[in-house]
Amino acid sequence: MERAVQVVLLTGPAGSGKTSLGARIAASPGWKHLSEDDYWVKIKEGHPAGELRTPEEQAIVQAKVIRDLLSTLTGGNRVVLEFILYENPPRPLLTYQKALSEREIPFKTSVLRPTLDELLVRIRARGREQECDIMALRSNAEHQIACLSSPLIRSHWLIDPTGDSPEEVYAKHFKQVVEGS
Repeated sequence: MERAVQVVLLTGPAGSGKTSLGARIAASPGWKHLSEDDYWVKIKEGHPAGELRTPEEQAIVQAKVIRDLLSTLTGGNRVVLEFILYENPPRPLLTYQKALSEREIPFKTSVLRPTLDELLVRIRARGREQECDIMALRSNAEHQIACLSSPLIRSHWLIDPTGDSPEEVYAKHFKQVVEGS
């Protein structure tokens, strides 16, 4: 008999709706929401805004995320872990998949892939274009969407949330896994 999914790995570009969807999943009984961004905020404290993530920092953050994820699971909860996908190959995704596979923890991988226009609308709605010029934001969004073309990302993991609310994405792609109905 197949074991129930214990972890949802939810990734995609910045602004794709990961945090809102992660919060929606975690609103279900027995689910907790972990955001890799929270770990990055802590590790980048006191550093210049926009400073690139180093491989050393990435290893530290991912180790802490895995530790906290495993601790949350031992408490009897299931976990939705959301994180930005910003490189090809998608090392953060591969790291989390490997850690779960090695421990035989059932997981589901989902990659949010909105259209570029939808991503830019979402970024504007969050007020992000005030932080730097729109061309830099567009370039970064294009880069992150291009990373989703990695041959390591399976087509059945991809979800296009364009035009859908987090509730609609939840109902279409996660309700069965989260609620078992």
